[in-house]
Amino acid sequence: MKKTVWIIFFVAAAMLLMPLSVMQNQPEVLAAGKTETKVLKADESTDTDTFRLYDPETEKITIISREDYIFGVVAAEMPALYEPEALKAQAIAAYTYACFYREQNKNEKYDLTTDPSNSQSFITEEAAKAKWGSKAEEYTSKIKSAIEDVGQSVITYDGDVILAVYHAISSGKTEDSANVWGKEYPYLKSVDSKGDKEAENYETTISFTSSELKEKLSSKVKLSGEAKDWLGKITATDSSTVKQIALGGTNLSGSAVRECLELRSSCFTVEFKDDKFTFTVHGYGHGVGMSQYGANYLAKQGKDCEEILLHYYTECKIEK
Repeated sequence: MKKTVWIIFFVAAAMLLMPLSVMQNQPEVLAAGKTETKVLKADESTDTDTFRLYDPETEKITIISREDYIFGVVAAEMPALYEPEALKAQAIAAYTYACFYREQNKNEKYDLTTDPSNSQSFITEEAAKAKWGSKAEEYTSKIKSAIEDVGQSVITYDGDVILAVYHAISSGKTEDSANVWGKEYPYLKSVDSKGDKEAENYETTISFTSSELKEKLSSKVKLSGEAKDWLGKITATDSSTVKQIALGGTNLSGSAVRECLELRSSCFTVEFKDDKFTFTVHGYGHGVGMSQYGANYLAKQGKDCEEILLHYYTECKIEK
């Protein structure tokens, strides 16, 4: 009899503990944002004013209001000292990007992530204010005003919300998405962005000795023989993005070289002299979509946010 009682006890205990062990492997969901008060499950759909935001560092999913999310993106992605119309353009692009992925990921556990390598950069209002110091109140008010002015405006193409990607500085001409990612988007075409050439860090240079270059590219190519013979033909697009570069007899993509060498963009030229490979790089980022510096340049020329966006995202509309 005692044996039977103990067996029942252990079975009941196991049944109680099992759900806890499963739950420990699930992301925690927190309520956040001024307008969101309900704690939602990770797989529960949300209304159009909130986003499910995953933080890979904490492994938590936060339900965040549109206003709080877009503030965090604009504060992280664009210098707050930029012109108000540029900040408005950034707010619309950020919201459009978020809406695009919310639709894409509606059957997933979250819409977006705070990891900038996979999504838009994000910073909390508290962290942004700490970063801005004495300018905190001025910059906070400036960005919130821009977000309020544009409301729920999105960029559309043929009635659909677009993939509104953007970058810091172009080469002077933005890039066609097909040349960077191998996928054609009718609204992500190459357009002039001459104002980028006035950016302070438009051109940067970085040098590597032959041994340094050999080590950094070891995962992509095995360089051997005389270093002076390594560099071969470079093929670039009209926007100066390197499509292919021959190194040690092996053709590498410009993006692969950029990643390995941590270059600011794939728009570069190379010179070999005195056992050093010097890369001259133009712009910052992938070069597709809106140039943030270019947007600020156009705003200074008197263009409003819609004119800026429709310049960079071809044949599109701005809709509520």
